[in-house]
Amino acid sequence: MLVAFISDIHGNLPAFEAVLERIEVCDEIYCCGDVVGYYPFPDEVVELMISFNVRSVLGNHDYAVLTGDFTGFNSMAREAGMWTAKHMSDRTLDYLAELPFSIKTDLFEIYHGMPGEGLETLFEYVFPEDVDQLVDLIGGNRNVVVGHTHIQFVRWFGKSFFLNPGSVGQPRDGDPRAAYAILDTENWRIRLERTEYNIEEVCEAVERAGLPGFLCERLYRGV
Repeated sequence: MLVAFISDIHGNLPAFEAVLERIEVCDEIYCCGDVVGYYPFPDEVVELMISFNVRSVLGNHDYAVLTGDFTGFNSMAREAGMWTAKHMSDRTLDYLAELPFSIKTDLFEIYHGMPGEGLETLFEYVFPEDVDQLVDLIGGNRNVVVGHTHIQFVRWFGKSFFLNPGSVGQPRDGDPRAAYAILDTENWRIRLERTEYNIEEVCEAVERAGLPGFLCERLYRGV
C-alpha cells in the first residue's frame, strides 16, 4: 500500500493541484493540518480535499480562522487569516470545524505540531534537531507524522519513524518546490518528494486579493 502525507497547504491551490497529480495513485492521503491560511484559495483547496478523500488533522491556522483567535500570529499571517475567515464559504467553515486534533491508525499517528492531546498539538514546533529529545520523551516505538515547521525531514529509530512531509503551499527549507512524502508499507520505506508548480499564478491571486506581497516573494525562495 502507498500512503501519501502532505501538510501546510495554506490555501495554495496551484501547489496542491501539482502535488495531487503526483499522489493520486496512492491508496490513502493524509494531511497534517493548516489546510487554509496565507493564500487566497480556501474553498477550492477544501473542495479538492473532499474530492480526493484526504484525511486531515486541524492546524493552528485552521483553528485561528475558525475561532478568530490570532494570538501569536505575525501581522501578515493575521491579515491573511482574517481575509480567509471573511471570504471562505460556509461549506469550508463546516469542513474545518470537523477536523480532529489527531489521527491514529494501526501504522502511524498524525498531529499538526507535535504529539499530544487537544490544543497542545497545534502550536509547538518540532524541528529536525528536536526529534531525538522528543522521541526520548514519547518513546521510540511510535510512527509519528507532523507538519507546522514547513521543513521536510524523516528520522528513523530502528523500524520506527518521525516524519515531517514538508509544506505543500509554503516551503521554508530553502527549496521552493511543493513538498510531500510517500510511505510504501510493503517495504516500509519513505520517499521525500518535491514538485514544481506555477508560483506566478499564486502571486497574481495574492495581488488581486490585496494580501501582503511578501507572501508571494517568499514562495520563490522557499523561506
